[in-house]
Amino acid sequence: MVNGGVKLETQAVKQPSKWYSYLMMLGHMCADMNQSAIPALLPFLVLYRGFDYASAAGLMFAGSFMSSLIQPLLGTLADRKQMPQLMAIGILMTGVGISAIGFLEYYWAIFAAVMFVGLGNAIFHPEGGRMANCVAGKEKGKSMSNFVVGGNLGFAIGPIITVLAVSQFGMQGTAVLMIPTLAMVAVLVSLQSKFVQMSKTALREARKVLDVTGQKDDWFAMFKLCISIFARSVVQGGLTTFIPLYWVGILMQTQQQGGLMVTVMALSAAASAFIGGRIADRIGFSRVIRMAFMLPFPLIIMITLTNSAWVATALIVPLVLVLNLGQGPSVALGQKYLPSRLGTATGITLGLSVSVGGIAAPLLGMVGDSFGLPVVLYVLSGVAFVGLLGALLVKDPVVPKLAPAEVTSTAGQ
Repeated sequence: MVNGGVKLETQAVKQPSKWYSYLMMLGHMCADMNQSAIPALLPFLVLYRGFDYASAAGLMFAGSFMSSLIQPLLGTLADRKQMPQLMAIGILMTGVGISAIGFLEYYWAIFAAVMFVGLGNAIFHPEGGRMANCVAGKEKGKSMSNFVVGGNLGFAIGPIITVLAVSQFGMQGTAVLMIPTLAMVAVLVSLQSKFVQMSKTALREARKVLDVTGQKDDWFAMFKLCISIFARSVVQGGLTTFIPLYWVGILMQTQQQGGLMVTVMALSAAASAFIGGRIADRIGFSRVIRMAFMLPFPLIIMITLTNSAWVATALIVPLVLVLNLGQGPSVALGQKYLPSRLGTATGITLGLSVSVGGIAAPLLGMVGDSFGLPVVLYVLSGVAFVGLLGALLVKDPVVPKLAPAEVTSTAGQ
């Protein structure tokens, strides 16, 4: 009877997870849709505002620097207090910031607006990732992959909307992004009470299991995981920033074609993230993370060896597919390493990791200005190799199994 009670209680927690998991995916899509407008705008800002490569890359740094500073703090706050309203606040800030860019003329004003976008993303990610875990049930890899897919879809949709809007209405077309932003904020605000209830239930269940198993936070394992995560962030951020510029400056394509390459990469990343977590639930998280770093460093070098945009695109797609295979599993694995600090783990593996890539962008921009964009890709290839070395150190945590008597005791608490 008690065991049956455990089963019924688990089902009660899992019942809404399917739908709320996809809602978390849509929220992540909206937040990253606004963030992805920044790299899509870079070719237009270079053209219309006269920015050089280092200045353009500095805009990627603007949001990432602020985000990296406060992301761990916000993750800790998410672990201590139930604040699902931060998801709506973060998304709204990203929409306001990206819309303002189209109405600004001076570099430092645009720089400040991009920082505001980064701050909004920093506010959203820890709480959004924590809630995605709360509604996941037993399928942590699948749920976190759904959440990551949402971000990748946002990076795919954002450049399309941005390029079309700016091409049609000029730089002020960035205001179009406020339409989906306000719609998502309205949905999240209307469901705040349900989010709080689901969060408290998931937290109570997690604490019961941790009390019985005695599992502790493994910060050393988290550190080793971060080597591969940060390497992927630098490579992914570098590709997102410089591939549009590479298409225009080296492969002689239009600004629109350069901006749409962000969409090509984001769609490839979304497809990869969708299957990555599902594979990880079956064969293990660490195996998928290692698989993700096997091919990126030679594929990046191959891109520099062709002058054909078609061939380069054909190489970009498998590159991004493989690179992002382990993104969802990395987030889920980080949460396994820090089971009592889900917000902190999410802030590091998902939020802070994106910031690291943005912080590296200005350094890569200086390399591009001094030595050319192909050299930037060579550097990214080397970083991808470091990521492979880091991935070899990652192992799945050993979680003690509950004995039947312990399960009964947990259920009775």
